[in-house]
Amino acid sequence: MSHGAILLAAGVSDRMGSAKPLLKIGETTFLEHILDQLDTVPEIEAVVVVLGARAQLIKDSVDFGRALAIQHRGYKEGMFSSVRAGARALLRRLPALEGGLVCLVDMPLVEAETYARVVRAFQPDRDDVVVAAHQGESGHPILLARALVERLGDVSLAAPAEETLADFIEAHAERRRFVDAQDPSVLVNINTPDAYRTHLGEEPTTLGPEA
Repeated sequence: MSHGAILLAAGVSDRMGSAKPLLKIGETTFLEHILDQLDTVPEIEAVVVVLGARAQLIKDSVDFGRALAIQHRGYKEGMFSSVRAGARALLRRLPALEGGLVCLVDMPLVEAETYARVVRAFQPDRDDVVVAAHQGESGHPILLARALVERLGDVSLAAPAEETLADFIEAHAERRRFVDAQDPSVLVNINTPDAYRTHLGEEPTTLGPEA
């Protein structure tokens, strides 16, 4: 099956105080590390990175490899608007798309095998949504069937201003399935300095220029 991924990296990073895509993990950035992980999954044929805040800085600092970076000018409308922008770009990038994985840049500890596990669990005849979980708690990444990616990307379907990705998924709970990823990192968002210190054991540091 043809799968793609939407990597959300458009946020302002207010709570972190610096651009989360450029935060250091090992010898690379959050963004590049996640792209490397996705590259190990052969079923993922296309990756779209949705940028917003500090977009030019991130473009100048990161090697996107085979991924397509798009700038979503409406990023201040919230994460759901970024998902929708990514859905439109992914459908253009991969016309034969069967499932779209939604990934978050502030979750760099998710293992490559977890992305693969979620993708490979997807059964189009029974699933609209596949959600990575750990010990009964839902997390990320999330895989959406093509029909839902199309619905997200349809500009003629205006979403309520208050709608979130969680709302959208809940509306399709009838064909939602949780997959035990056997990876506690599916629950770990590194979106504050304290979370960075807790999970990476050092002070938050960015690679490349910061603004």
